[in-house]
Amino acid sequence: MTEQQPFGKSVIQTFVKSIIESKGKPKTLLINTSDFNLFADLANSDLTQVSRADEIPNNVKFDVVLGDLPLGLNQNEWQDTINNRIIKAQQNWLDILKSLFSLEDKGLAIFLVEPHGLSNYQGQKFQREMNAIGFYVNGVFNTPEKLLFPTTAIRPTLISISKEEHPKLYLAELVETDQAEQVAHNFLSSVDTGHLTSGTLIANGDFVGFYRLKIQQQIERLETQYKEYDNYTLSDIATEINSVKSGKTFEEKENAVYIPSIGNSKVVSNLQDAKLKHHNYFQIVLKENTSNEYVASFFESTLGRLVLDSLRMQSFIPHVNKRDIEQASIAVPSIVEQESIVLTQHKLRELKDVIDNFSREIALNPTSSASIQGQLSRMLEAMAVLTDADKVRAIIREGESKIIEFKESLSLDVKKQTKESYIEQSSLKTIVAFLNTEGGTLLIGVSDDGQICGVDGEIEKFHKNTDKFLLHFKNLLQSKIGEEFYPFIDNRLVKVDDVNVLLVECKASPTPCYFDSKDFYVRTNPATDKLEGPKLVKYVKHRFPS
Repeated sequence: MTEQQPFGKSVIQTFVKSIIESKGKPKTLLINTSDFNLFADLANSDLTQVSRADEIPNNVKFDVVLGDLPLGLNQNEWQDTINNRIIKAQQNWLDILKSLFSLEDKGLAIFLVEPHGLSNYQGQKFQREMNAIGFYVNGVFNTPEKLLFPTTAIRPTLISISKEEHPKLYLAELVETDQAEQVAHNFLSSVDTGHLTSGTLIANGDFVGFYRLKIQQQIERLETQYKEYDNYTLSDIATEINSVKSGKTFEEKENAVYIPSIGNSKVVSNLQDAKLKHHNYFQIVLKENTSNEYVASFFESTLGRLVLDSLRMQSFIPHVNKRDIEQASIAVPSIVEQESIVLTQHKLRELKDVIDNFSREIALNPTSSASIQGQLSRMLEAMAVLTDADKVRAIIREGESKIIEFKESLSLDVKKQTKESYIEQSSLKTIVAFLNTEGGTLLIGVSDDGQICGVDGEIEKFHKNTDKFLLHFKNLLQSKIGEEFYPFIDNRLVKVDDVNVLLVECKASPTPCYFDSKDFYVRTNPATDKLEGPKLVKYVKHRFPS
């Protein structure tokens, strides 16, 4: 058993216990069918536990119903004798439905389900069946990573169901015990913080799974870099979208691209390059104004890979269906630009071949190393200008998290256009928190929503040039954090989209760091928290044992 599994379980149990405690001394039902035993350690004086939904006592109502059920069971059907309906669905979903009939009118049910949380086509159909009977999903919660490892790498979700219909769905991620407790309170009070780590509300029907949701957010941030291109769906630029049955092969067609329906294999523009059997691809025949080589190249880009990832259902075998392929979005420049991009891709492949040849040559003929080193240095110099800017864009795409923070400015109050020390302190406290936790990256000159605004305005207003700005930042680090932490802080200005962003990369410090020699901060998913008293003592003892 790994260390992460019991930690993940404790997070889930903290969340569930908080839900139970909110109802005083509720009558609780636990259906413990799987081998995961997520809720097995819950202490409740009025707990009824069964191993199957069919064992639930008749005519007994419960305030809280918990379901620790197996995942991905086969389809089955069940006769709902109360409403005279035959319902077809996965067996674990049918067990959910059976148990809901034992829920009190004001009760709450929580079940372990697949990663998509009933957001796929079949899940939506099942929800309509539930809604018709009077049961509604009102919350979906992402579980900690590797919760069920090593049994499975699948990251399941928890869904909350009640008899009350809400116009919005509550979403949150459960990552730490204290945070999970706060999420439970926020959920029960319908507190919308706008962040997944503390809980947010979205319109019913908009949830597409946490995996897709995060990728869609990255796509939205990345699309600003493609704003000069027209955006289409594959169905807009295709004349045909074809598939073949198992054992059959595609007929080669001109200007076609092949997108895998399972796994993470490459999109190819030539059928001879296909690594999978043909029935595992969709063949998209494109209109004349779109190059198949460009489309294949696009889907190898960061944005293209994210688009395809957003379509894949995160189940035991990631897959995508034709309906989703038709709606896949793609940025399409003019045909001249497409040809230029394709030519660049060809040159990059040629460059890779050259580098591979260098690698082989150096092994066979070490005396040529000086000559090869000179050529490589010139190549690296030419490419280095891209590195930091691309790195910043990649960080922005990930969004704020426990290890990533955005600040719009170092000193400038953007509304009042004045220099404020409290704004400087906010960045410095974040750096202290990174040092005291796992390290992290601070981008100054990027707004909370990922817009790159840069720090050029405040440089011109307060410092006149970049050297004085960097000196000012160094002086802040020296006075408020300390020179002894310099080895763990790397900062530099990076030119991104014609503006300067201050990139601050922090490593985890081996010793405690205090802001202004007195205040201790840590990161707790995307927030900086101050620790005091017993919590501070406990944290320092655990984090810095030496």
